[in-house]
Amino acid sequence: MRKNVVRILFTLMLLISCGKSEEMAEKPIPVTVMVAELQVISSTVVAACRLESSSEAIITAMSPGRILEVIVSEGDEIQVGDILIELSTDQQYSSAVSASSAQLTAARTAASNARTDLQRAGRLRSDGAISESEYEMAVAASAASEANVRQALSEYENARSMEESGKILAPFSGTVTRVWAKEGYLSSGPLVSITDSGVMKSELLIAGRHLQYLAEGLPVILATSHYPSELFPGEVIAFSPSVDPLSGLVSVMVQFHEDSGRLRSGMTGTTTIVLETSEDTVVLPLRALIHKEESSWEAALISEGIAKIIQVEIGIVNGTDFEITTGVEPGDSIILLGNHLVDDGSPLRVVQR
Repeated sequence: MRKNVVRILFTLMLLISCGKSEEMAEKPIPVTVMVAELQVISSTVVAACRLESSSEAIITAMSPGRILEVIVSEGDEIQVGDILIELSTDQQYSSAVSASSAQLTAARTAASNARTDLQRAGRLRSDGAISESEYEMAVAASAASEANVRQALSEYENARSMEESGKILAPFSGTVTRVWAKEGYLSSGPLVSITDSGVMKSELLIAGRHLQYLAEGLPVILATSHYPSELFPGEVIAFSPSVDPLSGLVSVMVQFHEDSGRLRSGMTGTTTIVLETSEDTVVLPLRALIHKEESSWEAALISEGIAKIIQVEIGIVNGTDFEITTGVEPGDSIILLGNHLVDDGSPLRVVQR
């Protein structure tokens, strides 16, 4: 009798314990969820850069001379043909220009007189007033005067060229970046450097795995500490068709159009290349995904209070954002927190959306 009582008590305890387990198993799991929406996501690569001008020139003097005046300073905006520096050769050859100009004027006057004499000699020969030899002398005199004009013109142009060699002119419009010239010193070595501030270029080095996505015209964004609150757009203009075997990097050339002149040669910054972009696609954060073996991914959906584990395909990855190409549709409720605690069919309780 006593044994029977013990068995009954033990059976009751088992039934109570099983009932509690079933009650605990059926208790909904608290989770937070998000609603899947269509978004835009881009795959990017970031690289350090140093800007260089597309046109850069270091100016030197064609002929030696003493520097009379340095007209420009570093940072000045200049136009093509502007005078940068004046040398003593300007004074040295000014008298030669004046003399050759006077000679050219005299030669042209003599040539005009010789042509008039030739015309008169022609009429006199027709009238028989002068001999053939006298007419031929007038022809020779006219030809000689024309030759003198050409010689005088050549000497004048040469003198002008030598005079202008004392004026250092800007070969193109841009910005003065460096001035070495000092008044009173001889014009030896580099005098001025200028750059075209309208277009800036930079060579980037990125990982070889990105080579398959590179193409000319891809958008580029420059951020620099010189202008912390601004971004400067650009584009890819060229890239190496192969990966460097030693470094494993790919060389990419980018350029930026900035007509205001704020971007200068030598500035450094961070450049972001937009490799590919998907529009109107589902994008989920990393915490909404469950990473399985062999690079497979899953997500936990909630439907009518029940968990549903689905496999998803991943597209573009940008930081902690993932493009979902298959498995999730816009409007689906995706578990954010608690997705690693649920199984397929688990009852759920949404505590926050």
